[in-house]
Amino acid sequence: MRTFHRLILVFAALLSFQSAAHCTEPVDPVFTAMESELHRSINHLFFDEMPKPYFLSYKIQDNDYIHVASRYGALTHSSRQQNRYLTIDLRVGNPARDNSYFVRDWRDLYNMRDELPIDDDIQGLRHHLWLLTDTAYKTALENLSRKEAYLQANPPKEEIPDMSVAEPNIYLEEPMLLKTTPEEWEKEVTSIAEVLREFRELQDWSVEYIGVSVNKRFINSEGSRTLSGYLYQYLEVKATAQASDGQRLSNFYRIALRDDDPLPAREKLTADVRKMAIELQEMVSAPALDEYAGPVLFEGYAAAQFFSQLFISQLSPARAPLVAEEWIKDQLPDSKLAGKLNRRIFPEFITVTDEPSRKKWEGAACLGHRSVDDEGVPCRDIALVKAGRLTTLPMTRRPIKKLAETNGHARSLQNQWTVPGITTLVIKSDKTNKDLHNELRRLCKEFGNEYGLLITRIDDPDVSRPYQWTEQNNDGNALLTSPIIMYCVYADDGRIEPVRGLGFDEVTIRSLRDVVIMGKDPKLFNFRQTTGFSGIRYPASIITPSILIEEMEFKDAMIREPLPLTQNPIFLKE
Repeated sequence: MRTFHRLILVFAALLSFQSAAHCTEPVDPVFTAMESELHRSINHLFFDEMPKPYFLSYKIQDNDYIHVASRYGALTHSSRQQNRYLTIDLRVGNPARDNSYFVRDWRDLYNMRDELPIDDDIQGLRHHLWLLTDTAYKTALENLSRKEAYLQANPPKEEIPDMSVAEPNIYLEEPMLLKTTPEEWEKEVTSIAEVLREFRELQDWSVEYIGVSVNKRFINSEGSRTLSGYLYQYLEVKATAQASDGQRLSNFYRIALRDDDPLPAREKLTADVRKMAIELQEMVSAPALDEYAGPVLFEGYAAAQFFSQLFISQLSPARAPLVAEEWIKDQLPDSKLAGKLNRRIFPEFITVTDEPSRKKWEGAACLGHRSVDDEGVPCRDIALVKAGRLTTLPMTRRPIKKLAETNGHARSLQNQWTVPGITTLVIKSDKTNKDLHNELRRLCKEFGNEYGLLITRIDDPDVSRPYQWTEQNNDGNALLTSPIIMYCVYADDGRIEPVRGLGFDEVTIRSLRDVVIMGKDPKLFNFRQTTGFSGIRYPASIITPSILIEEMEFKDAMIREPLPLTQNPIFLKE
């Protein structure tokens, strides 16, 4: 009866799938090409005596991309690009065991998406889909054979299906259009950072603006058909300097906006960039510490970075792929939390939800909002943590032992991997305090510490790495990158002084349980979440207050570089 009911659902979805295509005015040529080749391939693409595809999906992503950049106030880049990418998921075998998630060699890690013509020519698109689907089918057969051989030699302890059931879904939005041009931003990016010329300690600075519209079309052989899109703006100002002992220091200011949310007014933008430069200038003249152990307060952007790196990045992948060679495992994302379902990972006063349905927070658009995921499944709000316990995970259609169904959190990446991802993460606490500085001082006195650490910004290697004079031995396995803006808060009188030179020492996910209290200052942070694959990120949001950690250990993380031999010519008096 369940199978019969499923067939009825699929048949109904296919009918509405076809009628939607016929009723749309004008006809979408991209969908037309996708539908034609999908139906032809699922029915006629096979070798005699070899398995036919049991599942096929196409995702075509249209990007309209503006990139404008300046350095020292001089324009270095201005362009507009339009591109169209195809991701094919073709499976042979059956949902219990198919060709997916088997890594043969390094090429499978970064097998980038195929590029398609940007013209909406049906025959041209069909030609590319035909050739690429043919290749995908032959590759799938080879992968299934290799995977079967691997599993015979390495029998799994327990069989877990490769694909879960998902009901067909029809969801169509209006395509999003990018309304700005590079020319509109060329003057902006060259003038935004003019304020940085006031700071003689700065050695380098740059401004980068990215505006992009993304429209994703998805269909599969089960009857799903979706069109979803978003507009995204990203502005980043970054700067670097050196302390007198040669330590390389950096700081950044960034804004990520969705849809038509405007950038701050020029006065606010200038004030924020100046504040960023002042923070960096303070670090240049700050004393260097070589160790610390005690309470730590993460405020503002650092609180969001703490959860991004130590919580979100440790949720995925929920289930690792099979690999033909052991060394490949070191190149794959590694989840520290997926195996801790139903166990306490936070204090019991903390609740964490992921809310793709949330569009705004205090009037600002959430970058992570989405209605449908990259497998065509409706996104569902989920409670990740209840009373400190990890109760579920972001899920795709790839089941794990304890979670058999998707919850609409699939993210399709540029390297054709589909991974679980968050959307808008909301951290709430039943234990809060308006004045965490006083709480920090109280803990310091209990520990017998003269001061506690206040961190407002953690390093982003994408910012700091280009400024490094030498390749530094940063620990790629570190769960938290080093703080770049931090202060001592003295226990006796509460005074605050900048310090530098420290990095986290052997941080583990155990630090999540060491949260003692949270602030009453929740804020929205839009950002690009890392995936574990180098350089690949996706848009997301975190809503979090400041957080106070009972105890963390720090070590000397200073790496000295040679200072410039002569003065920066920008500051020379002619």
